[in-house]
Amino acid sequence: MNKIKSFFGIVFIALAFACEGPQGPSGFDGRDGEDGLDAPLTQVFQETVDFTYDIDNNIWRSNLLTYDGVVNGDVYLVYISFENGFYTPLPASVFDEFGEFQYIFDHDVTSVELQIIGDSDLSGLDLASTEGIPVRVVILPAELRAELSNVDVMNFESLMFKTGLDQGDIQLRN
Repeated sequence: MNKIKSFFGIVFIALAFACEGPQGPSGFDGRDGEDGLDAPLTQVFQETVDFTYDIDNNIWRSNLLTYDGVVNGDVYLVYISFENGFYTPLPASVFDEFGEFQYIFDHDVTSVELQIIGDSDLSGLDLASTEGIPVRVVILPAELRAELSNVDVMNFESLMFKTGLDQGDIQLRN
């Protein structure tokens, strides 16, 4: 009986001291649960833009798109639809009878402006190129930049999937 008590005593002491040692490095904090209340949220807006020709600079400028709650460091990604339902990331080049021109965007912390630029005279662009153009603006929180660094942002559907969003999360404006 003493041998059994001694055996269990030795096992108990070995197990008690086996948990000693330096603590390992702490892991990265994960996102909050399904409610996502404290997690940084990616926002997606769908808008329709119209362009106005700026004769002095030979460019077309869109109406200004403004957004609340954006902080410095958040990333804007802008996609344009040339075909129904297919979105291409900006900048995007177009080649047609007017030559080559590009859709680009510029932004500050709270707003985005799209532009059409080119080397040739753009004053004759048709309405299909300048009015009622569907765009989607994605605002990625700065906290997610590193996490999404390997995401193919050229593919809108892939970006939506990787951020956990679906079509119902796109906020329609206009």
